[in-house]
Amino acid sequence: MRWLALDVGARRVGAAVGSTPGATATALPPFPFTGPDGVVRKVVELVREWDAGGVVVGVPHTRGGQGRGERRVRAVIESLRAHLSLPVRTVDEGGTTAAAERLLREAGVPRPRWRERIDGVAARLILEDFLARPDGDAGAAR
Repeated sequence: MRWLALDVGARRVGAAVGSTPGATATALPPFPFTGPDGVVRKVVELVREWDAGGVVVGVPHTRGGQGRGERRVRAVIESLRAHLSLPVRTVDEGGTTAAAERLLREAGVPRPRWRERIDGVAARLILEDFLARPDGDAGAAR
């Protein structure tokens, strides 16, 4: 099954698509964060375009779940679950932005271009982590 991954930020949402455990997921261009319903509209387009059977959302874990980032991501997850008939799974996104920065640096991407790429790379890392789990492709992760 093909999965769509999301890295939800305050300004942009990174996205990636992939399906095979052990394979590299593909980062997609980020799109603007326009609220939970706006994210759902864009996700519906991406699900159709990529024939995705499920969505994986990276969830930040800071401040005991009370930070703005957690509240924003939880609102997106609730909206996705209310409007999609696909499985919506979550994974801890901890460290993905730092790892994405490291990958971009190692790849020699000039720092001014990071902004347009970092969200997609972070989403790709979220998806690769999910797909690497023994139960990832089966959709058992919550």
